[in-house]
Amino acid sequence: MIRYFFILLLSSQLLSAQTKKGTLANTKATAPKLIVGIVIDQMRSDYIYRFWNRYGTGGFKKLINEGYYFKNTHYNYVPTYTGPGHAAIFSGSTPSDNGIIANEWYGIQKKKEIYCAEDDNVNVVGTTNEKHKRSPKNLLASTIGDELKISTNARAKVFGVAIKDRSAIFPAGHAADAAFWFDDKTGFFITSSWYTKQLPEWLNTFNSQGLVSTYFKLGWNTLYPIATYTASIADSNRYERSHIKKNSPTFPYTYASQLEQKKYGTIASTPHGNTLTRVLAEACLKGEQLGKDEICDLLTVSFSSPDIIGHAYGPRSIEIEDTYLRLDKEIELFLNTLDQEVGKGQYALFLTADHGAADVPNHLLDSKIPAGLINRDSLRTYLKKEAITQLGDSLVIANVSNDQVFLNHPYIATLKLNPKLVTETVTRLLLNYKGIAEVYNADVFKTNSFLGREAKALLQRGYNHQRSGDLLYLLEPAWMEYVETGTTHGSSYLYDTHVPLLFYGLSIPKGSTYDYVSITQIAPTICALLQINFPNACISNPLQSYWQKQ
Repeated sequence: MIRYFFILLLSSQLLSAQTKKGTLANTKATAPKLIVGIVIDQMRSDYIYRFWNRYGTGGFKKLINEGYYFKNTHYNYVPTYTGPGHAAIFSGSTPSDNGIIANEWYGIQKKKEIYCAEDDNVNVVGTTNEKHKRSPKNLLASTIGDELKISTNARAKVFGVAIKDRSAIFPAGHAADAAFWFDDKTGFFITSSWYTKQLPEWLNTFNSQGLVSTYFKLGWNTLYPIATYTASIADSNRYERSHIKKNSPTFPYTYASQLEQKKYGTIASTPHGNTLTRVLAEACLKGEQLGKDEICDLLTVSFSSPDIIGHAYGPRSIEIEDTYLRLDKEIELFLNTLDQEVGKGQYALFLTADHGAADVPNHLLDSKIPAGLINRDSLRTYLKKEAITQLGDSLVIANVSNDQVFLNHPYIATLKLNPKLVTETVTRLLLNYKGIAEVYNADVFKTNSFLGREAKALLQRGYNHQRSGDLLYLLEPAWMEYVETGTTHGSSYLYDTHVPLLFYGLSIPKGSTYDYVSITQIAPTICALLQINFPNACISNPLQSYWQKQ
């Protein structure tokens, strides 16, 4: 009997070992050869639903029908801008930790505006345009790509591509092989010496094709008869502006003048900017032989054009609808290329957005919905004028930007003013300004901890003690600091925080959920899939539990 028991025990242990061995073997066999991270600049969550019936079967629908769709994904901090968005997606952290508090912010020590990706210590590569001295230096946290590099002893290849520099740099990270972005002076994609001393040959070949000129010659008309764009308002309206037409932001658009004047940057304000980005991503995929060996690589692709188009025309425009119908086709082509080059079922991919966008306030007002506009210069002028009246000097205010006020503390000390009095006075002035809903003293975020999804919690996660201002203010819903036409983003309201999140490919089952998830859960999800460390400032849990329930 005892002998029988030991035989059973031994058999059980052998079976367990074989099962574990099989599991490990399967894990290795099913590890992706490539991770692809796609970010769409300014994609509201409702763009999936509004244009669903017009999408083809191989783009957004394929990702949703064959992958996992998180329908209630939100940014868990403010401000909802491009630089912070890309940093959060790939670091799993918020501006409070990663330091990217805006696209540009007032440098307290330097007393001037700092661009999020600026770096005067690097050289431009591929251009003589000195404005492109860029790097991830200001990003304080590691990224998916950084952890992938460290975990593979730099054997993994990591690349980022986008028209906007910050949208290529922050996703790629610090240790990437390269990030490539667009130079509007030459029409070429370039990089900086942070990554490499010269462009790779495949990129020189890509640039030599002169694709910008080719796309300019195509112009821009609607993909389908304009009468079929029923998900949008009329083409001719008072809520839009064009990058090339002063009086009539209506189809069709031609770019002969831009081509003649070599205004190559205009390509980003057309859907052809998405085509250019997709073709570049494919050239990088092939040129760098990504996903071709047993070491998983990372390719990040950010489509910048929807943001530039959205800012000008707004979310209800035919231009935006047409942009997304065309982008759907670009994604289909890109997926086909991934299938061909890496292999079906050999890669994993996620798609999300860096922020949403608000409806155009004048359109809402005409629809009898509360909304409004604040003029940035008028607000600054008001604060300066009132500071003279109530505090005796306008220089107590150092800067007003990104819905924040920076006080000039050294100057306040020389005037022998009570800092508390200055803070209370400026707070009251802000609250008296139409359209401003709430004002918070930064000390609140230094001495308290706010949880959940309320505005104070989002503000705290966006507040960096070294870089942020003294007073933070929130606008009323549907209010924005902007011009009369087009739209912007940056608030804590759902139209700016709610974005799509789709996972697709190897190890990703079909499914969906309406559970609330945060944007900072993407990075740990990918790192868990790769079985590598999470980025060092990551604050969230991975999402695997959702499809493990399936």
